[in-house]
Amino acid sequence: MNFRIRIFFLLIASLISVLPACQDKWDDHTSLKDANLGQNLFQRVQQEPSLSKFSELLLKSKYNEVLSSSKKYTVWAPSNDALASLSADIINDEQKLKDFIGFYIVELPYNTSLATDTLRLKTLNGKHIRFSKTSFEGAGLVLTDQYTGNGVLHIIDDAVFAKPNVLDIINASAFKQKEYLASLNYQVIDSSMAEQIGVDPLTGKPVYKPGTGLVQKNMLFDRVGNLANEDQEYTVILLADAALESERTKIRPYTQGKSTDSTDLFASVMVMKDLVFKGKFTINNLPAMLVSEDGVQVPINKAAITETYETSNGIVYVMDQMNIPLQNKIRDIRQEGENPVGFSRTDKSQFIAYRQRRNPNTQALFNDIYIFNHKIPLFHAKYKLKDVYSATYKVYWVAPNDVQDKAFKQRFAISDPADTHFAETPVAIENFDEVYVGEYTFENIGDYNAFVVAANNGVDKDNSISLDYFRLEPKLP
Repeated sequence: MNFRIRIFFLLIASLISVLPACQDKWDDHTSLKDANLGQNLFQRVQQEPSLSKFSELLLKSKYNEVLSSSKKYTVWAPSNDALASLSADIINDEQKLKDFIGFYIVELPYNTSLATDTLRLKTLNGKHIRFSKTSFEGAGLVLTDQYTGNGVLHIIDDAVFAKPNVLDIINASAFKQKEYLASLNYQVIDSSMAEQIGVDPLTGKPVYKPGTGLVQKNMLFDRVGNLANEDQEYTVILLADAALESERTKIRPYTQGKSTDSTDLFASVMVMKDLVFKGKFTINNLPAMLVSEDGVQVPINKAAITETYETSNGIVYVMDQMNIPLQNKIRDIRQEGENPVGFSRTDKSQFIAYRQRRNPNTQALFNDIYIFNHKIPLFHAKYKLKDVYSATYKVYWVAPNDVQDKAFKQRFAISDPADTHFAETPVAIENFDEVYVGEYTFENIGDYNAFVVAANNGVDKDNSISLDYFRLEPKLP
């Protein structure tokens, strides 16, 4: 105990000796900053002779009011020399000037000590900038870390302008990819924006004034995100026309729709979805294989890159060649048995077991579904298949049947549980291997329902359903 007491008093004595030195350093910091901390950011800009032009632009754009508020900001102010050649077209256009000045201001204070790695920050005009210890969007830092009562001021040596976003680059191009992207636009009604003029007496649903509440959407953006979104960085491949048409021709037999137009639309979607990648991959960290949003592996040949565009929300590579193997795009579809979207009856949940089991052959754990003693002829579990290409698929399943002492039969079906394209398949006792069920040709690309159907009787153990998973394997050339 005496030893612990001595250690305690030694620690207290050490702290007392250190505190005055720490206090002196804090006093030095605050005393140096007191004069500036009494000013707001606009006052600090006005005080700096090298920022007189920026000060005038703040007044003209009314951003002086923003920088005089109590809210915290960081400002990167271009010097007078940097603004000497600023276009009159910007200065004399209210919106352009507001966008220009807003690009140099972000919410919250950021000093250079926070920029240990390059920071990507959203500016007041909605664009993003990159800030490091030595630069702002490529402009050098002349004076840094000027603290004020409502933020931090830095002075930069060049006027920089907001870059276009990924979508801007595509729309400014002369490539067909721009046209195909525009062809994927469609409109929906946003009820929160529409004007209601009545109620349908038959359905009870609201009736909206025609032409109100219309919102434009895009089939590609539904899959990969809006390419104009400044908050998400993308790497996008913009293909030369010949390369794009080659990819569309390759996939077109597998995107058959109800009409030629719908087939073309699906071909465009299924090609372009694999030319967009989340995240920014600069040329130095661009891998030989990128993975698209839905898991397609896309080989990247850097030698085929002809142009590169840095954007406000990522990077665009123009490429004159692309070859994505069909096997990479049209892949196996696997559906886990324990993830049905519904059943033929909703009153049999007590006879449906969602299980975790161990494969005795491999010792691997797996989840499955086991449906038993329900006494309903042709009882079925329903599953959803998304983005099935127009192709022929071989169907396999694993049906363990590892509880009961009797084999039984069950049937696979597409679109309609009563469809008998697939014959009943025997389910052996304790079989943990894949079993071939049959094959099926999907005439059109799209989403489909699949069913696992029990035998047409109500006998326990004879009309069970057992399913670890089923798998559709495409037959490709």
